[in-house]
Amino acid sequence: MLKDKVIIITGAAGGIGSTAARLFSEKGARVVLTDIREKPLELCTSALVAAGGDCRAETLDVTDPESWSALIENTLKHYGRIDILVNNAGVVHPGAAESIAFEKVRQQIFVNLMGTINGCRAVLPHFKKQGAGKIINVASLGGIVPMPGEAVYSATKAAIREYTFSLIAELRKTPISVTVVCPDSVDTPQLAYELEHDEAVMSFIGEPLPPEKVAKAILRAVKTKKSEILVPAGMGVVCRIGMAWPKIYFLVLPILEKTGAKTIQKRRRKNKA
Repeated sequence: MLKDKVIIITGAAGGIGSTAARLFSEKGARVVLTDIREKPLELCTSALVAAGGDCRAETLDVTDPESWSALIENTLKHYGRIDILVNNAGVVHPGAAESIAFEKVRQQIFVNLMGTINGCRAVLPHFKKQGAGKIINVASLGGIVPMPGEAVYSATKAAIREYTFSLIAELRKTPISVTVVCPDSVDTPQLAYELEHDEAVMSFIGEPLPPEKVAKAILRAVKTKKSEILVPAGMGVVCRIGMAWPKIYFLVLPILEKTGAKTIQKRRRKNKA
């Protein structure tokens, strides 16, 4: 099903993105890896090409519509088509709502939310002309439940989720399919950055997922017409239930925060050992 499919992945210089690129490549897909970080992007792409993959690296600033236009043009010029877009690029900056630097607020909104919107806007005209296409947007379980200490990140992921649902409704009479993947915390360099911040307690209430688990969910999303995939499914259901009865969530919130704070301290001690 994936052989020779042309797939664009954002945020592919590491973590979930590079892992998904590897899995797609192993299935015979033609993968365009994109990221704003040129050196790690080239390293990831070179490794896949060396393993026999049909892969290309394209530097992309997801916040810039012109950068997206160039990416679409280059991909069509090289492969002649685009079948799947994975909007995975994202950043997180923990901090109290009133004191987090404005530039960090802006970056999260522009990379996470506007990056996703820009990607969808760039690829949809081609998908409509082509008569087929799949968009997979990566959000977070943190877009379902509130994340004190990471309010802006949580807001952007909630917005991605609702934007995806709105797209599904808008495109329901077309052959274009859209799915949002919402993972729990993932063991990536980004999580290591969060570990440096006491405010990021909600990212450490459970065991972080390996990137491969989320990447496999992205592969499953290609084959499904489901609007949403929660990773892991059980925790996703808990999050939904929590938001169905918000009073319950706020009752258990102090316990969750205490658990996260303990995990942060434990991980920091382990890293120093």
